[in-house]
Amino acid sequence: MKASVVVRVFVAASIIWLSTGSGFVQAQGFGGFGGAGSQPRSELGGDSAGVWHSGGRLTKLDPVTALSVITIDGTADLRVVPEEIRVVMATTSEAETADQCQQKNAAQVKAVLDAWAGLKIPPEDIVEDFINVLPVYQWGLAERAGEQVRIQQLTAYRMQSNLHVRVKTEKDAMAAINLAFKNGVTEIVTFDYWSSKLDEQKEKARAAAIAAAKNKAATLLAVFDAPPKVINVQESTAVFFPHALYRTYENVLQEEVEYSGAWRDKPAIKAFRPKMTFFNGLQSESDQRPDQAAIRPEIAVVSTVRLYYESPAQKSLPPRKE
Repeated sequence: MKASVVVRVFVAASIIWLSTGSGFVQAQGFGGFGGAGSQPRSELGGDSAGVWHSGGRLTKLDPVTALSVITIDGTADLRVVPEEIRVVMATTSEAETADQCQQKNAAQVKAVLDAWAGLKIPPEDIVEDFINVLPVYQWGLAERAGEQVRIQQLTAYRMQSNLHVRVKTEKDAMAAINLAFKNGVTEIVTFDYWSSKLDEQKEKARAAAIAAAKNKAATLLAVFDAPPKVINVQESTAVFFPHALYRTYENVLQEEVEYSGAWRDKPAIKAFRPKMTFFNGLQSESDQRPDQAAIRPEIAVVSTVRLYYESPAQKSLPPRKE
């Protein structure tokens, strides 16, 4: 399965004369509506924001900082279609003895594996991960020194093991999940995505980020009679996997009318409200937006490069005290 890559290049800062400041791609905090959240911060800094306001992050710097160095940031956001999906499902069983429990669990695992045989999944892509066997206790009455007391008594054993299955597409993953459901395995522990081209895409993201910073420098530094000298560079590259880019929120519409009087002393039981979960994707503060909305899980590779230039005003600073 070939990786599909969409490159989005933008420059995060809108003014020079900055020695520190924002510049890293951050995800917006909107989810369906009612959802909220933020993405991890880069080593280069930057806060999450729900709405991007042009010039909203420009702050006045102190004279020493403003005259000492110029920094220009470039950021590239590459999207990669996953090549593999791993689904982890838990099988559980309970019996009076540990041996019976293990036999029962093994039969359940075998039923799922037999069902998956029709999917033609390579044997090396299915792994059973043994977890544990736990004793099950229940409270009961017993007599101690002529007095009835409540004690916990061993009544059964419970075993849990995990089945890992690795497939190529979401269609294959759903087929495996549906067959597991039909055979009594209904607990999905986790799922994640992978691509063999991540190292290659990280290099492309870095190169695109450098190009973005240089392009902006060529425009902004043209205000000087002579272009300033590059004195340093800083880089931060991060990979955001799809399972970390889902958003969950509770869809709640409260009743506007509340009963009083005789109803006040009655227990109130709320209706079940399912939580809404959707793929939000990495929403970045970009001058160039994707052509289409995020409707399928993709891996995001984000790289920010910061170029440091020597300020022409450096000569006007007083000499440093030793």
